[in-house]
Amino acid sequence: MNLQLKFLFVTALLLGCLISSAQTQGFDGNSGQQRSPSGSSQKKAKVAKTRNDSVIFRLREYKLIDDLSRPVEVKVDTSVVDFHIYNPILKNSISVESLGNVGNSYQSEDFFQRRETDRDFLFQKNYFDYGLWPGGIHFYDATKPYTLITYGQWFQNKPKGETLMKVFHTQNINKHVNFGFWYNSIGSSGKYLNQQSKDRSIGLFTRGTFDRYDYWLTLGSNKFNNQENGGLPNPKDIENPDIKPENITVWLTDVNSANTNLFLALTHQYKLGVWKEMKDKKEIFQQFIPRVALAHVLDLQISTRAFTEADPNPSYLYTDDRGNVKFYGTDHAPYINTVVGTAADPATNDKSGQTVLTNRFVVKFLEAPDRKYTFGKQVFISNDIVNLYFPQQELAVDSAGVTHPPVGLTQSHGYSNTYIGGSAYRNDGHFLSWKVTGKTWIQGRNALDYDLSGELVKPVRAKKDTSMIRIFGKMSNRTPDYFYEHYYSNHYKWENSFNRIYTLKAGATLDKPGWRLKASVNYSIINKYVFFNEKGLPEQANTEFSVMQGMLNKDFKFGGLNIRNWIVYQHTTTNTCLAIPEISLRNSTFFESTYAKVLYFQFGLDTRYETAYYADIYSPATGMFYRQTSVKIGDYAWVDAFINIKLKRTAFYIKYTNLATQFVKGGFYTSPTYPAPIATLLFGLSWSFYN
Repeated sequence: MNLQLKFLFVTALLLGCLISSAQTQGFDGNSGQQRSPSGSSQKKAKVAKTRNDSVIFRLREYKLIDDLSRPVEVKVDTSVVDFHIYNPILKNSISVESLGNVGNSYQSEDFFQRRETDRDFLFQKNYFDYGLWPGGIHFYDATKPYTLITYGQWFQNKPKGETLMKVFHTQNINKHVNFGFWYNSIGSSGKYLNQQSKDRSIGLFTRGTFDRYDYWLTLGSNKFNNQENGGLPNPKDIENPDIKPENITVWLTDVNSANTNLFLALTHQYKLGVWKEMKDKKEIFQQFIPRVALAHVLDLQISTRAFTEADPNPSYLYTDDRGNVKFYGTDHAPYINTVVGTAADPATNDKSGQTVLTNRFVVKFLEAPDRKYTFGKQVFISNDIVNLYFPQQELAVDSAGVTHPPVGLTQSHGYSNTYIGGSAYRNDGHFLSWKVTGKTWIQGRNALDYDLSGELVKPVRAKKDTSMIRIFGKMSNRTPDYFYEHYYSNHYKWENSFNRIYTLKAGATLDKPGWRLKASVNYSIINKYVFFNEKGLPEQANTEFSVMQGMLNKDFKFGGLNIRNWIVYQHTTTNTCLAIPEISLRNSTFFESTYAKVLYFQFGLDTRYETAYYADIYSPATGMFYRQTSVKIGDYAWVDAFINIKLKRTAFYIKYTNLATQFVKGGFYTSPTYPAPIATLLFGLSWSFYN
């Protein structure tokens, strides 16, 4: 057991001991009547004493928005629909480009779901959905301790299978303080050679809400350790029935990438307000109504990437006229070390990283629940201190005076940014909810950058059905990420001076539950877009282009038969710096029923498809996807059969993935030269406990 895991369990044990004594006091008869997200509380004149074992289980869930400065309540998800979608990268995107193994690098082919780097480490963005990050941490208010354990196992023709494990726990120490922890891991050896992944996320969180003071604190780490095989030099090998997938030749051996991220995020606030006498059906009580809050956000993220390889420039000998082809190009020569090493003493040892320390001070004027016409407002000033490093370019001289390549050595750089901004919002309005936000950088590397955004949500009620209309717009003018402009390694180097990237986005969504319908349109105009070109180097587009997207989700239900459909249409006016599938489809057809009034089940087929397109190709040396125009992927149906079962607090699935490989030869690539695994049986289950 590693040090971090030991730390987690020891901490949980100690907190558990404290909580065991605290739970003897338990919640009083007001269990579940917790404060609103703004932190208001109640002082009851009368308290009904209730035995601990009679407390009704209630779980409320919150997250921090607006750069971790403002809490909002979110809906607790208890649905078993799509429980069989175990791969994190497929939960939000219909079409995803990946390296063919869960836990490896990926890129969403939904343009509007691609992550824009802000404070993120550029070389780590293609692992985002595998980890848990400060902006994605949820906080809880639970009347009873709650634990959720999820386990998945899928089998392939290898000694070691693939496993997924998630452990989550949260509970209240008293009616003011909640704490919890999580542990998520993915371990996959992969179907093909040298594509093993070991991803892990671990952390603690706590939330406290009092009359005058609130806090939200989380500490966590993410690790993504992956073998890199470079894909198949001869992709036609997967069509040869005499070659087992685990024996197919791949480009790379003894090549690894290791990404780590450690974060600490604290948001706390002191509230000013008034006490007011309130009434309910049974009693009169005093309630604190906050008017103003003084908040501080501390956000620290430490991210690293290490890329190692034994052979700095491997090659493959073709039997045709291509002859000996090098992986990094015919004329490519490594910049730091050209001598072949070993797994223990790698020829390439590129290390890069980024540390960002943010302090943000916020003054908030809160929505008042006792006033009919009210909206929240806040202003802030924030400062980022950024330190970065990447491989050293200059030759190093050892103690004997011998000059040699600086393998494993780094050079560091630093800068800071100061920016101001504010927002106004209306969350509690039954007629209309809205938010406008703006910020501008006044000092540092990003001086004169700006972000403006707005959102409007309108509920439309008709009889028993309430539709939601959401309209949003965003405009930004941002300096490109530091690593787009400066970088040096054993295989790639660049020194750029790019202009600001101007982006305009707008869209609208209609959600009509009564019709089982959801539709959206999105449109974006981008000027000075930065991308990785066909040489794997950052390049800035010299022309403006646009991206248009339409999405329709329509479900049909005939008794126990469900037919769920998604279609995404995307069109871009450029074919140079961006490639996305024009049409992506998903269909989930299943039958559902309940047996003996307690056993709920679903069984059916899940199908995904995208039209052929020139998908980006992957560079292991940088972990980035870059443009290519020689190979198309797509035009292939990914079909999975599944069974979902739920019995009280236990959910279970059995799944057989990629059925089409049993009937269709070749073509099933998730990225150029990277095939998906053939048909595989897997299962998973989850237990929840709250006694």
